[in-house]
Amino acid sequence: MNATDRLIPEPDLLPLLSELVAVDRTAVAPEQQRLEYMEFVDMFRGQEPTFPGVIRDEIIAADPSGRPVPVRRYLPTHQSNPGHVLVYLHGGGWVLGSLETHDRFTRAIAERLALEVISVDYRLAPENPFPAAFDDCACVVAHAAKDATWLAVAGDSAGGNLAAAISAHCAAAGSPVDAQVLIYPGLADHTSDDDQSRDGFGLDRAEVAYFWSCYCGSQQVDARLAPLLAPDPIPAPPTLISTAGCDPLERDGVEYAQRLIGAGVPTTYLPFPGLIHGWLDLAEQVPSSGHARDLLIEAIGQLRQRSSAAPAVSE
Repeated sequence: MNATDRLIPEPDLLPLLSELVAVDRTAVAPEQQRLEYMEFVDMFRGQEPTFPGVIRDEIIAADPSGRPVPVRRYLPTHQSNPGHVLVYLHGGGWVLGSLETHDRFTRAIAERLALEVISVDYRLAPENPFPAAFDDCACVVAHAAKDATWLAVAGDSAGGNLAAAISAHCAAAGSPVDAQVLIYPGLADHTSDDDQSRDGFGLDRAEVAYFWSCYCGSQQVDARLAPLLAPDPIPAPPTLISTAGCDPLERDGVEYAQRLIGAGVPTTYLPFPGLIHGWLDLAEQVPSSGHARDLLIEAIGQLRQRSSAAPAVSE
């Protein structure tokens, strides 16, 4: 298992790359960045699909403060395994993203797997730096665990970071989740990264460093911020890790997968060498991304089947 050495984007991504590289989100205020990101996501959406069930926005009170954490709950009419729950943590560098930006993917998971999904609208940086997002997501995971018979934590990009950190935190605390899904996750501190080989594909090192600084602020970096800093063996449940080859964060996922496999954690590694960071946003209009999304959802279903009877691995 190695990070991709020769970067060859999927042909249907090539027309988009010049537009993606031209975007500098860091040049405007976070509020404007969020609006522009939502507009970008909308560009690649088709007609809103129907959902066979109930989609409900709710508020979960964070203990012990009672601070409200908004969530969106997807409840298919016919659940294949009632009591099975997947908590989804959206990406966006801890600065961008919302329930809306990731609505199509979360509803697709819920519909295709007949699985209850809870999407978390955690507090964003830089207004709310670490540990705000971590605390909000951990609160929802703890809330879901009260009634779930099987519980997974999943996320893309910054959400993958949060999912890995919370899964390890739960395992160390003696209340492990049953599975985790990490989609092109950022798991290390990249502020001093001098590798230019993956610049030019929509997410550059400068942007990664910007998001990191917004989230971390002056906080001393530890495993809750950068899960790759956790000592071996990393406490983790059965895991699915998916990476994109044309992505500066690819090596994070590869290294994490290798460490989990070395520790005996049941781990599935699903690479997409020709895709770019954030390809989930493109899945409804770009065929290569849509195909990858189908494979990813299928792999999540397989992970659920395997992990339903598998104990989580802890220290």
